[in-house]
Amino acid sequence: MKNNVKRSCSILSLLILIVITTVKCKKDAEEVVPVVDEPKPTAGFDYTVASPTKFLEYQFTGSSTNYKTLLWQFGDDSTSVSVNPKHVYRFPGKYKVTLTARNGQGYSASKEVLLNIVDPNFDPTKIGENYMQTVGGIFSVNLEAGAGPNSDEGSKKLVDGDITTKFLQAGFDGTQRCTFELTTPQVVGAYTLTSGNDAEDRDPRYWILQGSIDGIQYTDLHTVTTCPWANSGDRRVTKRYYFDNFVAYKFYRLYIKANRGSRIFQLSEWTINKKQP
Repeated sequence: MKNNVKRSCSILSLLILIVITTVKCKKDAEEVVPVVDEPKPTAGFDYTVASPTKFLEYQFTGSSTNYKTLLWQFGDDSTSVSVNPKHVYRFPGKYKVTLTARNGQGYSASKEVLLNIVDPNFDPTKIGENYMQTVGGIFSVNLEAGAGPNSDEGSKKLVDGDITTKFLQAGFDGTQRCTFELTTPQVVGAYTLTSGNDAEDRDPRYWILQGSIDGIQYTDLHTVTTCPWANSGDRRVTKRYYFDNFVAYKFYRLYIKANRGSRIFQLSEWTINKKQP
């Protein structure tokens, strides 16, 4: 009996020794090899403008190093993964260009440049054709003069091409909407407003110019929240406004939300225009 016990203990000891040896060998076999760090990436680039006539077209030339991937962000919701991308902006303006370089271990580097794109051909003293006159269409308002659209101060005076006439509407409540439906859709990029001949508290102070393809859904194109006619001497004075737009809308709407305090609204002239001649 004692011999059996000794034999069992010997076998158990041998098994334990085998397990310990096996585990040790396995650990030795699985020894972690140190990872060598890749070189850290750098991000760099230059850019050039195509020409004065193609001032929205930019060629970017990358000079990043030690990277696996690149990501360009052009500041207008556009991106690229090319080394030397070309990008064409839609409009002048300020855009933050960011280039991010990343290596295979997740390290990254970035470079940012703020572009201030200005149209060298833009002339703020000029404005293009008035589409109400050259294209024509149908004009309407939601709140009319008491004597009707063809009266001396009716709504049609607002688009008659004569700044000495005016549209006057009593009972102004902040919902005055003047709509022009063009005969054919046009890309409007500017408009004008001309103040009335008297009582500056009737001048519009807060308005939105809107565009629509179908006359149902409108898009805000330009907003003004401060009256541009500073004092009583600014009577029958025309103000020009420019905005960015690339859509040919059929309907354009002037939505007057506030004037300078009167219960009467007046405006001499409204035009919708091509941005430049």
